[in-house]
Amino acid sequence: MMSKVQCYVVPHRPYPDSCAADPQRDSQLSTMQTAALVYKVTCAQTGRSDLCQLTDDLSGQIQRNELDQILGNKQLFVICSLDGKKTVIAKTQLRLCRARDCTGCSNIHLCKLYLLGEDCPHNRGRRVCRFSHDLYSDHNNQLLRQHYLQELKREELCTLLMQNDYTLLPPVCFTYNRGAGEFGFCPDKDTCRRLHICEKYLRGTCHRGDCDRSHDFFEPHPNRTLQSRGVSSGMVGSLLSVYRNILAIWDSNSPGTHSRGTEICLFHIKNYCKQGNRCGKVHFHLPYRWEFKDGQGWSQLTDNEAIEQDYCDPSKSYSGGNVPVHFDTMTRNSVEVRRISTVSSVTQPNFILTTRWAWYWEDEFGHWTQYASSEGTDTSATITSEELEKKYQEDNSGVIEFTAGRHTYELSMQDMIQSNQRFGTKRLVRRRPVFVSAAEVRKIKSSSVQTHKSIPHHWDKLNMPETGFKRVTLESSSKEYTAIADLFRQTMTGFRVTSMERVQNRGLWEVFQWQADQMRKNNSGRTNEKILFHGTDSKHIDAICQQNFDWRICGTHGTAYGKGSYFARDASYSHRYTSCEGTRAMFVCRVLVGEPTQGSSSLLRPPAKDGEDTRLYDSCVDDVCNPSIFVIFEKHQVYPEYLLQYEEGSGTEAADASVSRPGRPRTKTLSSSSGNLFSPLSQPTIVTSHVVRRREQSMERVPTSYLTKSRGFGSMTSLNNLHQINSSSAFSVQRPQPRMTLYQSPARLRPFVTNPPRLRYTQPMTRRTTSMAALDQPWLL
Repeated sequence: MMSKVQCYVVPHRPYPDSCAADPQRDSQLSTMQTAALVYKVTCAQTGRSDLCQLTDDLSGQIQRNELDQILGNKQLFVICSLDGKKTVIAKTQLRLCRARDCTGCSNIHLCKLYLLGEDCPHNRGRRVCRFSHDLYSDHNNQLLRQHYLQELKREELCTLLMQNDYTLLPPVCFTYNRGAGEFGFCPDKDTCRRLHICEKYLRGTCHRGDCDRSHDFFEPHPNRTLQSRGVSSGMVGSLLSVYRNILAIWDSNSPGTHSRGTEICLFHIKNYCKQGNRCGKVHFHLPYRWEFKDGQGWSQLTDNEAIEQDYCDPSKSYSGGNVPVHFDTMTRNSVEVRRISTVSSVTQPNFILTTRWAWYWEDEFGHWTQYASSEGTDTSATITSEELEKKYQEDNSGVIEFTAGRHTYELSMQDMIQSNQRFGTKRLVRRRPVFVSAAEVRKIKSSSVQTHKSIPHHWDKLNMPETGFKRVTLESSSKEYTAIADLFRQTMTGFRVTSMERVQNRGLWEVFQWQADQMRKNNSGRTNEKILFHGTDSKHIDAICQQNFDWRICGTHGTAYGKGSYFARDASYSHRYTSCEGTRAMFVCRVLVGEPTQGSSSLLRPPAKDGEDTRLYDSCVDDVCNPSIFVIFEKHQVYPEYLLQYEEGSGTEAADASVSRPGRPRTKTLSSSSGNLFSPLSQPTIVTSHVVRRREQSMERVPTSYLTKSRGFGSMTSLNNLHQINSSSAFSVQRPQPRMTLYQSPARLRPFVTNPPRLRYTQPMTRRTTSMAALDQPWLL
């Protein structure tokens, strides 16, 4: 039970005398104060309040009709039944901005960790967090006042945003709650990023008798999922209430305009809705559907496309045909009619076949003109249809002010009336969709498949140029970043990755996919795709991202296994051919190794198979039985997927590959035996390389003192430049004590000093780590 509400009173701020006689301003002030007070009370608790208790506590501060008016605004509050009592739950359209250096957006600029009350590691000492830690900055203060949240403290704002901003907490996995078994019907199982917890438990309706779902946020999967979103253990205690509010808000939308049964499923239109019959949205082959109400529910009108075409014409108030549909009343012969569609294009800009809405105003001659269109007789408006639609999605009962030429106008979205502020003239406004025929829908679906056929699903579509490339910086907390970084650190433990970028080049990727398809046809469905490293000089980075690897441009360092581009299984080898000063650069590449063969310095292309000049091997290697160096002669067999920037770790010594303890070699191989071009990307698998066992005493080792100086290899490089390894002068002892962990004793080191090893030497073995297990999973961004 909360105490009396005197501590929540929002003081009346008097205006100057010039404003005192403005009744409209007084009304707006009263609405702002009332909403701010209700927000303060509900968010100071658990984001919700008992309706009767709220009414009693505010009875001395707010008039009943004002309170009813505020609580009736579904954009601000939800009234629902919880535990048999009517409950008020706070809502808001305010969201947390996720951009680092954003200016002028309508979202609050605040560090997520600061909002959650966590200790931000990016704001310690001399380090300054890129996100704001000032709740009451000018930008934030203006937004808080617009949303009536100016009286909230950080903790109260955190409570409100957690139950409204779906980016802060992982959503409940509803497929986990369907079906039997440990993971229910969840297709992602243990790798699912949604919350695996009992939905009935969150709603307070689970009696736990025979329920085998999780009822504890601290269980491994829920706890891991929450931690991935930055939710600390200290906040877990309040999550049950937060998720109960989230589900109540979600349920409140179900009977409304954008809810289950009144929205067409975008995924079904594209033919791959995972929910199937369990999907709460309408499955239809078009992005719109006209229905009439019969005794049992809603049924489709037969002339669906014709009605839609008439409705898209703003000059028409009713459809054609024998029995027209009246668009103003949404009736047909006194029978109720409705139109359902996909979501607005402004809410899902990256999806195809969303509904694009256009806004029109009627002039004095009865002609309808689209906003910001040059067809109007007067200077076009300063606001566009898209901007109006965004405002409408934020608040469909709001009032928008804009200018057109020398005049200022107000547009009431609730009344759909445009008013001239100077002369008081009013014009009708209509919001109508842009027509898309059934034939156009089929064409869009077909072209979309072709356009995005070779684009990985996890690429950032907003950073997808038609030509050239774009490097997209990865967040260090993402699974994609962690998997690649762990693979790099297997042989580079003394270095730290400072940045990782995904190279998005549509042209190179499409050619790479085409090459994979050709190789699949020639090799009985196999491509033998691997993740390999390539060290290079920083000056070649842009050229590689733009044009791929070309050994003639990026330099030559020998041709021990052929004249081509060289790639390594271990990052430590490629490291030796990066820039020696400052931050180093290394590419992590997808390489179609195909069917390899032993390399030779005389090769200008892979040798022929079985003496047939028409059938060639796909690549050359240093050792067919245990390859660690791969030579590629055709650049289309390579895609430079990631660019790593790294440097020597602080306070640590860079670890050389030769110091690593040898073990069973494991290479990163992406299986693509299926006909799906995307299977290598979405479901990579670890394949252990074939190993020829050797006795420990027969394995050749190279002295640590020499390998520490060695440059290794990188772009277009062989090991010919290491010919001085056979020179006795190369093995002068540079360290007073040999590494005992590598050679065990000075006696075992002596053969290397007296008899230097030959050109070929054993590669360090990689170990299977958790990063390889992570790479086995789809990368969902």
